[in-house]
Amino acid sequence: MTGKVLNNRYELVEKIGSGGMADVYKAKCRVLKRWVAVKILKDEFVNDEEFLERFEREAYAAASLSHPNIVSIYDVGREGNIHYIVMEYIDGITLKEYIRQNGALPWQEAAEIAMAVLSALHKAHRHGIIHRDIKPQNILMTSDNVPKVTDFGIARAASTSTITRKVDTVGSVHYSSPEQARGGYTDEKSDIYSVGVTLFEMLTGRVPFDADNPVSVALKHIEEEPVKPSRFVTDIPEGMDKIVLRAMKKSKTERYDSALQMIAELDHLKKGENIEANSNEIDLFATKAIGSLEEDVLAGKNVRGKNKGKNKEKTEKRSSKKSFLIAFVYILLIGIIVGGIWLAYDKIVRDVVGAILAPKKQPVEVISYIGLPVEEAIRDLEEKNLPYVEPIYEYHDTVAEGIVIDQKPPAGISIMPGKDAITKVELIVSKGAEKVQIPNDIKFADYLEVEIRLRDDLKLKPKVVAEYSDEVAEGRVIRTEPEMGSTVAVGSEVIIYRSLGPELKYVIVPDLTGKTMDEARQELLSRNLTIGKIFPEDREGYKGKIINQEPKAGTPVKELTAINLYFGDEDAPSGGDGSGTGIGTDSTGGTRVTRYIYLPSNKNFGDTVELVVYYTTGDAGNEIFLMGITLNKSDFPHSIQVPVTPGVKTTLIVYMDGEFQYEEEVFIQR
Repeated sequence: MTGKVLNNRYELVEKIGSGGMADVYKAKCRVLKRWVAVKILKDEFVNDEEFLERFEREAYAAASLSHPNIVSIYDVGREGNIHYIVMEYIDGITLKEYIRQNGALPWQEAAEIAMAVLSALHKAHRHGIIHRDIKPQNILMTSDNVPKVTDFGIARAASTSTITRKVDTVGSVHYSSPEQARGGYTDEKSDIYSVGVTLFEMLTGRVPFDADNPVSVALKHIEEEPVKPSRFVTDIPEGMDKIVLRAMKKSKTERYDSALQMIAELDHLKKGENIEANSNEIDLFATKAIGSLEEDVLAGKNVRGKNKGKNKEKTEKRSSKKSFLIAFVYILLIGIIVGGIWLAYDKIVRDVVGAILAPKKQPVEVISYIGLPVEEAIRDLEEKNLPYVEPIYEYHDTVAEGIVIDQKPPAGISIMPGKDAITKVELIVSKGAEKVQIPNDIKFADYLEVEIRLRDDLKLKPKVVAEYSDEVAEGRVIRTEPEMGSTVAVGSEVIIYRSLGPELKYVIVPDLTGKTMDEARQELLSRNLTIGKIFPEDREGYKGKIINQEPKAGTPVKELTAINLYFGDEDAPSGGDGSGTGIGTDSTGGTRVTRYIYLPSNKNFGDTVELVVYYTTGDAGNEIFLMGITLNKSDFPHSIQVPVTPGVKTTLIVYMDGEFQYEEEVFIQR
């Protein structure tokens, strides 16, 4: 079978497992370019039409389950006599292998795995699906140790037929509930029993009941009480013992009412809350039918022998007293049954005979409706008298609204016509691309917050474009494209225009030497410049005249640049620019150090470079503007003078074309 391509889509690469009903292959989906697992029904089942119908019906039911702890079913199909199910491929090991590798698991980890399995079963039970074969072999552990329940292939949708129909016991006997061992009715509580057995094995590394043959194991499930897990592993808390033993009660009425109820108690135990009491290692038997399990034995006949001796006489006397009453009841029942048959003959028997003699319906092959308008697909189904359910509508990024994007069962599957047929066609129809509205309240908002909101909440693709604005502060949103309030498809690109603030022009720094504070302020305001730091810092007021400034007079700077001012004594002579090389002093007695700024060789710059320099003094960390100038590449290295205080660390901070380049510490001794 390896190398075969099913329906020109699924290439079988290697066989990875085998069960009682099917073989499992790792395969490559040629359409979606992904790994999948393909379960192929064994040859002994392909000639049983009743079984095949149930197999497909159960597969479709399981495919409706979407849960993080359930192995997803992608497709169901057939090619000739090959019947298959396509499932999610899990790169991992079974829980059985995980237990064999690690031994008994810590009770906290076992509880987590059990809760995940129960969550999956809760989902299935809500959809009327009973697994009927929960065991560690049917629980896969991903590479991230996430448990996933698989093999819903033998599960059956719960219906009244499970009550009346005599069936063989299916499932691994080590994990089967007592009612499964008897061949009786199975429901959600049967799955809960199997979870209890699986939890027991996780906690102890062994199954609760073991024997030399399946019949003996099944008898133990029916008759014997399990021991506490803590008997084998002493650190298991009492609450965990109670949970396991309640799940494994012989009577279904004494078990948990639902998977959700068992999850709640496991969660309480993990949180350290009290659990209230409620009024070997290798699986030798794979999933198989074990028939009636010697029905007389399992029914309790002659299991423990008959009482003899002194009880024999009592039994005979009781029997003689009851014989007359039993005979009377039998006669009464026969009369009622005969009378009922006679009265119902015309109503029931003739209808049944007529149905048997009537010509049988022939199955009709389902065609592909993918790509057709839903109205056209439904019209075809009605013309062929094929049953269908209400279409399901889903968003689709590329397919137009009203077009069929998927269907169940797939094309090529034959189903019975008529409204009462079991298998019905389900159409999945595109709703078109999902739409969202660009919010109206994001103007003037922080552009980063808007970017996150559009990307994470609305699933859009924001793109930020910067531009100058005289009205909107720097870093705020000016507008969007498409405009705010517009309705767009999910995944669409939305341009966010981020404000750079007003576009600033370059002005020439005036000569402020010899001027008073008021004169300097007026001069700077007239050129849209501001006053920066005042030196010396500790003098009272600003008496006297300005003797120096940074940046120097004649330097081109951007508007709003802060100009640092140096004041002398009230009677000190004005003038002097403090220029020079190396270390010198200005007329205030402050120290100035010459530094050279080099153009980085690893960066790409244009013909001109915008140079902006700041500095900090001491540990304050406040950046003080020193200079801003546009230079040609040939002007580098460029020398600047840095005001420093002896014994105090000064940090020089250099930006080029608006990007930070480097910092340099300047320090001279006192």
